[in-house]
Amino acid sequence: MLFASTLLSAALLMLASVTALPQHEEGGLMGRQSSCPSGSFRANTTACAPCPAGNTCSGGRNRPDPCDTGLYQPNTGSTSCLRTPPGFFTNRRGSAMPTPCPAGSYQPYSRQAFCYGAPRGRFQQQTGKSFVCATCCGWATTMNNNNVNPVKCGGAAPFAWPNSGDGCISRPTSCTPAATCAQAANGTCHSNFSFTAGQTIRG
Repeated sequence: MLFASTLLSAALLMLASVTALPQHEEGGLMGRQSSCPSGSFRANTTACAPCPAGNTCSGGRNRPDPCDTGLYQPNTGSTSCLRTPPGFFTNRRGSAMPTPCPAGSYQPYSRQAFCYGAPRGRFQQQTGKSFVCATCCGWATTMNNNNVNPVKCGGAAPFAWPNSGDGCISRPTSCTPAATCAQAANGTCHSNFSFTAGQTIRG
């Protein structure tokens, strides 16, 4: 009799253990883990939250996926990232906004994590640009890279060719030195001397 009672107690304990395990039917633990819609994620055991900016969410996951470098997402609840446009860069994962290229640099391509520096003979006085300007006749740049402003030649070396990367010279050239080499307010280059990667200067 004692043996039968012990056997019955063991059977009841096993049944209780089985019913306590996670259940796979709808509404059980597995159902709760996969119930978040696209554009949201499982913030805790009971609620879904909108995907934060800088991330994507496919739904049914416990954490958002950050956008890769060269991509960004300014909105919440998103399922995809946006390509960083020309003139900007995104060098960190999970970025909500791209960063404009600083003065002295440019980026002609989309989905980039850096900007090119304006090389010798070229400059960029504004931010967020996809091109650089060539120096005007009688103007030159002073650095090998990241040139923001050209300098007007004068004194013993008042001349320079257009697009001069070699600095000012003392001998006359075939062009008349320009009065200014500044960009217009809208960012266009003086006399339309602009340059982008893979292209030649026009003017």
